[in-house]
Amino acid sequence: MQYSEGRIGRVFVVRIDTGEDLIATLQQFVTDKEIVAGSVVFLGALLDGKMATGPEEPVYPPDPHFVYFEGGWEVFGVGTISPGEAGPHIHYHASVGRAGHALTGCLRDSAVTYLIVEAVIYEITGLSVRREFDEKTRIILPVFGSRDTPAEDVPGTVDKKERPAVRIDKRPEKNEQKNEPKSEPKSELPGGLADIIRDLTRRPPPS
Repeated sequence: MQYSEGRIGRVFVVRIDTGEDLIATLQQFVTDKEIVAGSVVFLGALLDGKMATGPEEPVYPPDPHFVYFEGGWEVFGVGTISPGEAGPHIHYHASVGRAGHALTGCLRDSAVTYLIVEAVIYEITGLSVRREFDEKTRIILPVFGSRDTPAEDVPGTVDKKERPAVRIDKRPEKNEQKNEPKSEPKSELPGGLADIIRDLTRRPPPS
């Protein structure tokens, strides 16, 4: 574990309207206001978007599984803001719901607003944090302390030598344990929802 202590600075309330890209709009706003670190909470509705909904398989490093949703979904979510290689980096996680069905994951690339999204941005000052690509996990992770400070010298960092190694193994499926042939999973989505949720990994959208 690592941590860095900071203080609440400015607080912004932002309205994002129909057709505006939630991700692009907040990225531009954070850049323009020179917000170095902070957090964002938001709620409203999205017309469509792309989301990583977990890994393809529970292996390390992970290969993300992507879905694309469209047709108007209620949304609420949070994000963290920290310095990245190309400016402020905002990491979003959100849940979207429509007609009794829900998706939860990491918003990626774009998320177009439907009607309105309200966002509250909290600036945090005094943090020693940055985002860097991690070769082991192959994802961009928050790193605390200055670039010249070894990780073990950062306050709140757990000594990796004392931490037991974690191994993530794929568990065999029940039908594999019985040496039975695998059957294709049945979709529980009604026809209407199946048309507005596209599995980008296993079923690419038509060109």
